[in-house]
Amino acid sequence: MATSEVSARSKPKSVTLDDERVLPDSADRATFLAHLARYEFVLPMIKPCNDVLETACGAGYGTHRISQHAHSVVAIDYSPLALTYARERYAAPNLHYLQMDCHRLAFANAAFDLVVSFEVFEHLERPHEYAAECARVLRPGGRLVLSTPNRAAWELHMSSIQQEYEFHSSMVNVDELRACLQPQFSSVQLYGQRRRGGQLYSLLRALDPWNLRLRLFPPKARGQLQRQMGVATPEQKQTGAWVFSKSQLRQCNHFVAVCTR
Repeated sequence: MATSEVSARSKPKSVTLDDERVLPDSADRATFLAHLARYEFVLPMIKPCNDVLETACGAGYGTHRISQHAHSVVAIDYSPLALTYARERYAAPNLHYLQMDCHRLAFANAAFDLVVSFEVFEHLERPHEYAAECARVLRPGGRLVLSTPNRAAWELHMSSIQQEYEFHSSMVNVDELRACLQPQFSSVQLYGQRRRGGQLYSLLRALDPWNLRLRLFPPKARGQLQRQMGVATPEQKQTGAWVFSKSQLRQCNHFVAVCTR
């Protein structure tokens, strides 16, 4: 596959609220905290005068955090179930929820200072079209902050636990993500999100750009090694268990792209 293209496949329709979304009371505490950490990452970028768009807002818990820092927030999702959940639990005077398809944003050009897009890209069948729409609705100098799983690590992990996830239709590696975003933005900075650990853990990750740890060690053994190396665990129940770094992108769990219009 050429790096300028993203291979997308069709996916089933979302039926329940949590089949494509993470909820605050999810049993998978680690995944929820990883999501929450991405909101903590973006909050310092928001100014009180900013108008913000969040695409595929899901349950709305992160959207509400954004609304506490911004002038106005518009949050969209294609699921009426998600929007009902968000409106009932995470309402705010400066926050508006709308049902909308991310591929066709029903907003004027240059309508927002910031677009937040967490764990959306991989669910879309036309990600290039989506990236162009995000760029279109941003004001000059505005930013898109987008996260998506690292396909190189994701596929190895899912294979190791013998599971599949049918709702991801556009998974990318670091080169494919950069090639998709760069034509639309003047600047694209990529960060990798990974668990926080000690110096030895960081060194071993740096020496493993081919993700051999995911190939050679089963999940239980990986967990034991991480605990021995001081890796932060979900049981700590804090978003500080994750690091965002411009290094070790090929080994990270998720990419976070900060793109300037």
